[in-house]
Amino acid sequence: MPEIIDWPCDLGVRDTDFFLKWTTRSAGRSLAGHEQIVGVNAAVWEVSLTFARTFNGDRLRLFEALVARMRGRQNVAALCVCDPYRYGPRVAPLQWPHNDGTWFSDGTGYADGSTGAMQPLLASAPAAVGATSVSVGLTNPVRPNLRIGDMFSRSGFLYRTVGVAGSVVQFEPPLRRAIAVDDALTTNPPKFFGRFATDDEGRRVRENLKWGAQVTVNFVEAFDR
Repeated sequence: MPEIIDWPCDLGVRDTDFFLKWTTRSAGRSLAGHEQIVGVNAAVWEVSLTFARTFNGDRLRLFEALVARMRGRQNVAALCVCDPYRYGPRVAPLQWPHNDGTWFSDGTGYADGSTGAMQPLLASAPAAVGATSVSVGLTNPVRPNLRIGDMFSRSGFLYRTVGVAGSVVQFEPPLRRAIAVDDALTTNPPKFFGRFATDDEGRRVRENLKWGAQVTVNFVEAFDR
């Protein structure tokens, strides 16, 4: 089994490119000019992280050590998906009930935006592998649902919300692992488990041995973990 290498969220990521790539297959056209097979094969996340130029020696050495620990495409990186529009504390701050455990008449509670904590988003019903929707709890306390386009993860697999109907969230790609009642959907930030796209990922120039040049590192979704 590969080793899971945890990449810190504060490693100096400047830009993030996350793209769900659907690959198709075809047997070509018949003599009559008709396509014989057109079908979806698989959906795979491709994630690219651009690390800004750094003048911090500790950060540079840590980056190089993480690249070394990946051993090319052998091990799996646990990455933070840096989404400035994420579903986080600004959307759903943590709320507290009254001392007797009750909420206000509108179902909300006390919220302190200064804590930076988020109200957990939990599944209210199970979802099987291959599902493209899940129900989430939006009461006790009342809080907003995921928005179309929001990212979330579960067990290191990444999903994008494509539709919302009441408490039901529709997403792509199809669920990689089953979700149970009260499982938390990770949004702040979502976590993505991926391998290097090539064995040369992470090659970074040290300029005069004083700082590290900007570098983009490409990952693909890891399934066998």
